[in-house]
Amino acid sequence: MKMKEAVTLKTPVLPNYIASNLKVLRNRLGWSQSQLAEKVFLNRGNIASYESGSAEPSICKLLRISNLLQVHPRDLTRRDLSDPNELLLAQLAHDERRMEEKERLAQLRQRAMELTELVSSSKRLFEYKRKKAENPCKEADLFAAQYEQLFEVTQQLLDEHRELLGEVGCRCE
Repeated sequence: MKMKEAVTLKTPVLPNYIASNLKVLRNRLGWSQSQLAEKVFLNRGNIASYESGSAEPSICKLLRISNLLQVHPRDLTRRDLSDPNELLLAQLAHDERRMEEKERLAQLRQRAMELTELVSSSKRLFEYKRKKAENPCKEADLFAAQYEQLFEVTQQLLDEHRELLGEVGCRCE
């Protein structure tokens, strides 16, 4: 009985340029390993390890480094940025993504202001109608209490939404 040969599928190996790109970009900026490390809250040994290829940064560290170097993490890892054309494409793509993020954030802030105004208008209308009601029935009082609770929750959500937009905005700028 013949043994069947195992079929192995080879996964293509993707290029990884982290080590060379870190060194190229750091040198283009005229920074030492220590200066880069300080700017991304690491130590010089981490940067040396990344540049030698003996270690790779975690996702969080890669994001901090790529933001500082103004290239997308994918470009930092997959493009040979020692090629001036590749570097230019990576920088243009980064700038375009940043503009899209800022535009989206501006749209979300505008929408938050519109929602705030809508909720405020609703509250003013509610208060006006409530004052004008001469003899409200028990159901009207119950609905009013429920409206007040709903309004309170809505205000909390809007406050949290604005706070979140503020935090995201700080990270984008």
